[in-house]
Amino acid sequence: MSFTPINNLQQSVIRRIAGEQYLSFVLLYQNWSNIVGDLLAARSHPFRYQDAVLYISVQNNTWLQELFLQKKKILQQCRSIVKTEIREIIFQIRS
Repeated sequence: MSFTPINNLQQSVIRRIAGEQYLSFVLLYQNWSNIVGDLLAARSHPFRYQDAVLYISVQNNTWLQELFLQKKKILQQCRSIVKTEIREIIFQIRS
């Protein structure tokens, strides 16, 4: 009998529940720390993907500025993870 790691099962269930419509957002959300690194991921996260625009919630102005300076790199990383179009990233300060 072969066992499947619980993390793989969890991701599979989330993808199945999200469906095709939200799959890109789920993939970006799950990979956010790989995209921006642990430090920035602890202070930001994707909260919406709509009309080819990815919206990122950021803790404060300092971290927003850091993410903004890395915007081009972040956009390239996101595009390499998902197949759907991402035209823009918008950073917003949210609590």
